[in-house]
Amino acid sequence: MKLRDLLRDVPLRSTRDDLNAEITSVTPDSRLVKPGALFVAIPGTAKDGAQFIPQAREKGAAAILTDSDVDDPRAALALMAANFYSRPAEKLSLVGVTGTSGKTTTTRMIESVFDASGEPVGLIGTIEYRAGEEKLTADRTTPDAVVLHEWFAKMVDAGVHHAVMEVSSHALALKRTYGIHFAAAVFTNLSREHFDFHKDFEDYFAAKRILFDQIDRTHKTAIVNIDDEYGRRLANELGDAAITFGKSDNAHIHPASDVSIDVEGLRGTVITPLGKVRVESSLLGLPNLYNWLGAIGASISVDIPVATIEAGIRNLKSVRGRFERVGVAQAFQPASPTVIVDYAHKPDALEKLLHAVRDIAQQRKVTIVFGCGGDRDRGKRPEMGQIAARLADRIVVTSDNPRSEDPRAIIDEITNGINGKEYAAITDRREAIARAIAEASNDDVIVIAGKGHETYQVAGDQVIHFDDREEAELALQKKTSRNRT
Repeated sequence: MKLRDLLRDVPLRSTRDDLNAEITSVTPDSRLVKPGALFVAIPGTAKDGAQFIPQAREKGAAAILTDSDVDDPRAALALMAANFYSRPAEKLSLVGVTGTSGKTTTTRMIESVFDASGEPVGLIGTIEYRAGEEKLTADRTTPDAVVLHEWFAKMVDAGVHHAVMEVSSHALALKRTYGIHFAAAVFTNLSREHFDFHKDFEDYFAAKRILFDQIDRTHKTAIVNIDDEYGRRLANELGDAAITFGKSDNAHIHPASDVSIDVEGLRGTVITPLGKVRVESSLLGLPNLYNWLGAIGASISVDIPVATIEAGIRNLKSVRGRFERVGVAQAFQPASPTVIVDYAHKPDALEKLLHAVRDIAQQRKVTIVFGCGGDRDRGKRPEMGQIAARLADRIVVTSDNPRSEDPRAIIDEITNGINGKEYAAITDRREAIARAIAEASNDDVIVIAGKGHETYQVAGDQVIHFDDREEAELALQKKTSRNRT
């Protein structure tokens, strides 16, 4: 592709390079530069991409773009990535999902509905990227603009029409999705998270809000949770563009009185602008009811028939690492404790998770095993300790990606919020899970929170394989074997 074609619609002040130069790739990473590449030097908080221009030239970069050429290199990168792949997002009916919690599950729900239509589906999310039958384990929730448009192009090549993606606040603030038009957008909720990146709640909300400037607001394309404080604010700002969801009948989409939430999942009727939608889902807990309400709203917004929505709801059996039962064959049976693995790693998510578990556990004792990540927002640590103390019967505090920090110091900050309630502090996460299960009664419920789908533990400069689900399965097998002898 010629440089001049790559720069289509990019507000260019100047360029030192030949506009007829043939460009073979686009990248903001000097390590990925190959002969013929356009290197985009992004100014950063830690490092300025301009300092890597000599290396990019040495590797054969055909052109360089800096902040002297354009006002906003990040926005320019997003537009050029779209141009390089022939603007594939314009050929998709794309649903974006943003919010602090529920993004992964809601996108999986929407994906299941799209799958039920029998057509190829596209997905961008925390767990994986998908274009029809092609899949790749994700390395971040929303990839950089070049990777994002590469996957949009794969989707188009695979015959995908409907696609859904998680849109993180980082991606919005850093303009990875700049210039993309979304057919619909879902707002799940907003609570404390990423305060190591965002200054405060207003800054965080402003980043999430960007997604709703990328929809057609002349139609009802914004699906918003009005049981959330920031969701109500967003819905008021969006006016007629919003389809609201929540528990009360003030919302456009809400559960009817026959909806039940128990150990078998969710059952009942959801009221929508299109009429009634029957929900029969094996997913557990109130958070998943909210997720289904948002997913139903998104599906309606992009004209999916009710029968297809209902089939998609029935077809989705679980979401990896999201309120996922381990040892399902024995779940909620007296032969062994019930173990639930979930990604909850922030205060609001942990609180909602434990409330949901309490609802289905009823009078059974609940154990929580959790930690907090190192080199991340320290303010949430005592808050999560306080939530655990209030909602769990037994608390096991352990490590969860301590990174460069002392694991014991992180645990101490968490336990400062426990306020006198008894707890166990076990630095080794494997041992913490094993002991929690070994010491539990057969009718207890054990919640292992923080990692969810992740399969690694980061400690210092080491990244080791670690899967909460595998560890829980092993501990359950040992406990069951002991019970039989």
